[in-house]
Amino acid sequence: MTRILTLLLTLVCAASLMGAPAHAAVHKDQAYSEAQAIVPMSVAVSAVRQAYPGAEVLSGRLVNGENPYYMIRILTREGRRLDVRVDAQSGRVRR
Repeated sequence: MTRILTLLLTLVCAASLMGAPAHAAVHKDQAYSEAQAIVPMSVAVSAVRQAYPGAEVLSGRLVNGENPYYMIRILTREGRRLDVRVDAQSGRVRR
C-alpha cells in the first residue's frame, strides 16, 4: 500500500512540474482534432443523423490524408447498410 501511495505521489509531482494538473486527462480524439482542426466524431455523427433520419449508426472512423474525413457506417430505416463520408474539417456530409 505504501508503494502505491509513493508512486501516486511521484506521478502527481511529475505532472505538476510539467505544468499540467494531474487530473487533466485529454481524450485522444479531442487532442488530435485540436491539433489538426478536425471536428469531433460526435459532430460527424450528428450530421449523418440529420441527413438520414431514423438511421442507426453502426460504426465510425477517421480516415486521414490530404482531405481527412469520417467514414460513418449506418443502417437506414429501410434496412440498407451505407457508408457515409463526412468532411472532418467542416463536419458536412459529402454527397
